[in-house]
Amino acid sequence: MRAALSVLGIMKALLILPCLALPFANAAEPTVTLAGIQMVMDDGDKDFDGFKTFNMEKGHNVALIVRSDGKTMVGFDEDKATITLGGAKTECSFFSSMAFSKDRQALRLEFRATDPVATEANGSFKVAGTLPVVLASGKEETRSAAFEVKKGTAVKFQEGAKDMPKLEVKSIGKPDYGDAEFQIEFSTDRKIDEFAGIRFYTKDGKPVEAERGGSSWMSFGNKGSGEVSYQFKTKQTDLILAVEGWTGREEVNLKVDFSAGVGAAGK
Repeated sequence: MRAALSVLGIMKALLILPCLALPFANAAEPTVTLAGIQMVMDDGDKDFDGFKTFNMEKGHNVALIVRSDGKTMVGFDEDKATITLGGAKTECSFFSSMAFSKDRQALRLEFRATDPVATEANGSFKVAGTLPVVLASGKEETRSAAFEVKKGTAVKFQEGAKDMPKLEVKSIGKPDYGDAEFQIEFSTDRKIDEFAGIRFYTKDGKPVEAERGGSSWMSFGNKGSGEVSYQFKTKQTDLILAVEGWTGREEVNLKVDFSAGVGAAGK
């Protein structure tokens, strides 16, 4: 059950702070290239007491790199990707924020097919389909009202704040690992990686240093829920949470259509 928000002092007006304007309008469409191939035709599982060839299941794997040519990539929906290898459907491995380069100009993805892959006489196979990538043109920061750091406290944003996550303090205390003195775990209805960042301030607006800890997420159709934690050097009692969101979001479907194989990579 949600506890009522404890607002300390007079609630301040919503702060929306424009930040960096990112190159966008004149940049070319992102490009997709083949980064690598792994193929296991015979895993040898039965012959070698479970020790499989390359420690992999039988199947075909490809790694793709999307380069944005000046645009900032902020999201990817693996459930909407339609990549096939030689006509066989694939499963996508998308490693959330770790899949993006630090400057968000590159994105690496892996696709695996376990069904038979149709190959040409030279051993190559077709890599085809679409990749749904989300681009953005800038960032802005939206700050919450000050909230008391205790279990059950909901983080509130002023009415009218767009695209904000629902956040509630799930637990507080010293973390089970690491050198941090204090940790706050939040429950959330949004993947935190959808946002450019999360920051914290004192109720007086002074920055508070924090590092992101662990996170988890469970999907339910188009919705989901999860937890995310942040660690602090000292115990916290009252904070303001700031969400740095992406602006000018645009989803593009990148077409993929080339051959892969020894001597035919990405042609």
